[in-house]
This record gives sequence, structure tokens and C-alpha cells, in this order.
Amino acid sequence: MTRKTLVALAATITFAIPSATAFAGITDMDVVVDGRTGAETRSIAVSVADLNLASNHGARMADSRITKAAKQVCGWMNGSILPATPEYRACFGEALGGARNDLDTLIQAQRQG
Repeated sequence: MTRKTLVALAATITFAIPSATAFAGITDMDVVVDGRTGAETRSIAVSVADLNLASNHGARMADSRITKAAKQVCGWMNGSILPATPEYRACFGEALGGARNDLDTLIQAQRQG
């Protein structure tokens, strides 16, 4: 597991978030997307195990999944006419950036192996 995954697991256990059981099945082919809004941190494990990350199509599909997860953990509301707040944009940027770094590591591993 990556360091980010371990930190997310520790935070989940420490704060006893009800969704802690969602992280019980994390594998090496999951990307954890963390979003921090105020004092609250939400995390979603996004599986990419079914994708061929060595292909451009697989990498784009994985990026699409983590983008949706980043929106979700940061509180995006579909159909909202309200403009994105600076807090949302900061949360989304950090969540997406961290998840893309982890995804890039998985892509490189599949392309080399």
C-alpha cells in the first residue's frame, strides 16, 4: 500500500468514521481520493483493478473515476447552479492532485511490468 493509503486508513480508524468498513477491501489496485473541507476529511477508494492502465484508454477511464470521486469527497452537488466556492476548488485540486500522483505510480508500474 502507498503511504497515502496508510494515512487514510489511520485517519479513518482514529476518527471512527462510520464508513470505515469501506476501506476493509482496499487493494494495491485502488486509488484513495481524500478531500478535506474545513475540519472534515472524506475518503473514497477507487478501484482500477479492472482497467489496463498501460493503455491510454484505461488511464483515461481511471482518471475519470478519480475525478468523480474528488468531486464527491469535496461535496459537489450535481445540477447546482451555485458557483464553486474557493474552499471547494482548493479541496478538489488537492484531492485530484494527490489521487493523480498515486494513479501515475500505478500506470508506470503496469507499463514497466
